[in-house]
Amino acid sequence: MSIENIKMSGRLRVEQFSNDELVKDSGWIQNVITTNGKNSLASLLNSASAGTSVVTHMGFGSSTTAVAANDTALGTELSGNGYARVTVTRSNPSGNVIQYVAILTGITASTTVQEAGLFSASSGGTLFAHQLTGAYTLAQSADSLQVTWQVTFN
Repeated sequence: MSIENIKMSGRLRVEQFSNDELVKDSGWIQNVITTNGKNSLASLLNSASAGTSVVTHMGFGSSTTAVAANDTALGTELSGNGYARVTVTRSNPSGNVIQYVAILTGITASTTVQEAGLFSASSGGTLFAHQLTGAYTLAQSADSLQVTWQVTFN
């Protein structure tokens, strides 16, 4: 495969827990890699220094509006009530896959998550990927979401 033919795709999995027990699992869902995300990656390949990362945080929102490649933000990003973007843990489960994991916890008021996005910063920044997740209601502080997001280059 030549470098000119490299394609990027992504998928995510959302798991909801209550009192540390799995109560809902989305299975793998394909996602949208945004145009700005692709441009940011190209820029990174051109000028990155060691330790630079395009994706550092995962954000969550409540919008059900369809996602598109030209999205620059979540439809309705959650804020307040103990919510903030979550720092991702990165890994490389296989040669052409990068994986991001984030766990959303500590919500102090009932919240329904319906979308997620990968970002380059704890606020603002570039939206790298975006996807609707389906409805996950976090009703108490013992509820949490774990999102595993993979980006594959093939």
